[in-house]
Amino acid sequence: MVKLSLKSTPALALICWTLMLSACGGGASSGDKGAAGNASILNALDSSTTSPSKLPDGKDSVSLSSFWETQVLNGFSRVGVLRGYAYQDFRNLDIKATAVSNTTDGKSTVLLIQHPDHFAQSGDLVTLTGLSKDLLDIPFVNLNSTFTITSRDANAYFITVPYATKRRDTFALTANFYYKYKECEGVQTVVQTPALSTVPVTFFDGYEARVAKHTVENAVSGCSPSERSFTSYKYYAVNNPKYGASLNYPFIGQSVDGGDFASLDKTFDLPTSTVQSGQSGSIGTMKFYKSSNKRVLVGTSFLSYEILSHTANSVFIVMTTTNYNDFDNLVSTMTEVYGRNPTTDKDYKLIRTTVKYNNPRRNEVVIE
Repeated sequence: MVKLSLKSTPALALICWTLMLSACGGGASSGDKGAAGNASILNALDSSTTSPSKLPDGKDSVSLSSFWETQVLNGFSRVGVLRGYAYQDFRNLDIKATAVSNTTDGKSTVLLIQHPDHFAQSGDLVTLTGLSKDLLDIPFVNLNSTFTITSRDANAYFITVPYATKRRDTFALTANFYYKYKECEGVQTVVQTPALSTVPVTFFDGYEARVAKHTVENAVSGCSPSERSFTSYKYYAVNNPKYGASLNYPFIGQSVDGGDFASLDKTFDLPTSTVQSGQSGSIGTMKFYKSSNKRVLVGTSFLSYEILSHTANSVFIVMTTTNYNDFDNLVSTMTEVYGRNPTTDKDYKLIRTTVKYNNPRRNEVVIE
């Protein structure tokens, strides 16, 4: 079971608390279809991680400042499918494997892997590396790969290797085993109201501010807690505090109901001119405190952007938030990827959020 932090600013609460350029989904929400509604653009994104050189450069010029101003004034909502994972490595593991059978199409071999206390369930993934010789006539290159696990019991499971051998022996296997466990899944709903001026006027860190209410609701199975809601209030400067800056309504901070207080340590900044493939830069630095008096620092987040080019007529916008605790130790890294399918999408939309935790099980949360 994934134990997600119950602090007032856990990673699930942090998701979408700052960047949300096209509305953390925004007006272009993926809706209740989740990843299914963005299948083609997600496939292009995944392909970019394995074969970026085979994909043509993007041609779009993107205005990040226009995206930002739109989401501040209009608010947004998004529903995403949430999945939680954990990772565990076993290096130079000595185990026994048995060639059980061939698949019905005769093209692959089913191996029984005997690994005591492997903790994997059907559908989890295992990656084998370090093999340098053929086994039972199976070329080692076919064994150095990632396989979907079919669980048998706590001490053994099956994998299917894409090579057919007629031999049915048990043999010793020494390799590195890297497991990816799926631990929970569910739905996350994010809603932010339009940022409005208030009467009387609201000031935040001395600046007149517009205020938006931001709620995150997580309903998951297998995670702890199974249901969790977070409410925060976000503040946007009516006038840009940076001399000469033209970005409208820059983010200046937030307060979490029953939790922490955060403000910009440095000016929130987005390019006012259009950006293109390959550009990157810093957005700002957030400081988290126990209360608005800012006496007790509890963490720091660094915000940045990068424009990736992967498809003929669109680019991917990647927003990164790197979170540290009060001892400057890395806690988590969150990436938000925005994309646009030129055949179906008019605007860019959030297609995937990933939070990677720097803990012993390297927990990971993916929302699509």
